[in-house]
Amino acid sequence: GYGNFKLISNDGVAFHFPKFLLSYQSPVFEGMFAACSPNAASSNVLQLTEDSDTLDCFLRYLDPKKKFVPPAINLVRPLLEASRKYDVPAIAEWWEEQLMIRWKGVPASPDEIARPMECLAVASQFNLEKLARIALRELIKAPIADLKSDVTFESRMFMHLISLRANRVDWFETKFASFYATIPSINCNSSYYHDYMHKAVKVITRELYQEPSWKTINRHISDWPVYCSHFQASQSLFNSWKGEIEALEAELPELPSHE
Repeated sequence: GYGNFKLISNDGVAFHFPKFLLSYQSPVFEGMFAACSPNAASSNVLQLTEDSDTLDCFLRYLDPKKKFVPPAINLVRPLLEASRKYDVPAIAEWWEEQLMIRWKGVPASPDEIARPMECLAVASQFNLEKLARIALRELIKAPIADLKSDVTFESRMFMHLISLRANRVDWFETKFASFYATIPSINCNSSYYHDYMHKAVKVITRELYQEPSWKTINRHISDWPVYCSHFQASQSLFNSWKGEIEALEAELPELPSHE
């Protein structure tokens, strides 16, 4: 690095950085420098508790001369902790913006930062409410395997996610129940249609527990036989749900109450 001030990470790596830039970017550093005697031998050296990877990422963000490399997912939490500790909220705002870009369909780099479960855990910890709601929206419709994560998670938020997914499954079940009830009354000479539809609906509803989304429904109905007009009519009915389901999947859910 460069600069007249030395920052030492907890694993012994020294970073040289302009003192005025630390003061300008961080009120915490500004306060520390103001409290120190400028003539003290240690006035230009500071031992920090962050490791070298986190400190490197943190300082790159503060320095306009350095290229800021988006952190890997394992560095997001310690980086946000450092941004809160040193009162640099712009880092959390940057990370939130990156996720907004990713979930609007524009590629963000690296892709690892856009894993919804990790994002929800971090957003919950650092009170990033808008990001938490977007992560919840994605996780409600995600395959259940995507809910597996090793990150530390707030139980209140996790239980809220499970409740939202259960509500979505209930919504789908209500939709399918109304269709399922009409199958016996359909005037079709082919017993194959009735048997096929009973089995198909059971398979779809079972898989909706694992992935409650339009994607699950569409994956099945696109393979239905079309030689019978009743299959075609049933397929058209399910396709007519698409707009309603996609509108539901686009809604941002509320966060859990603090009560």
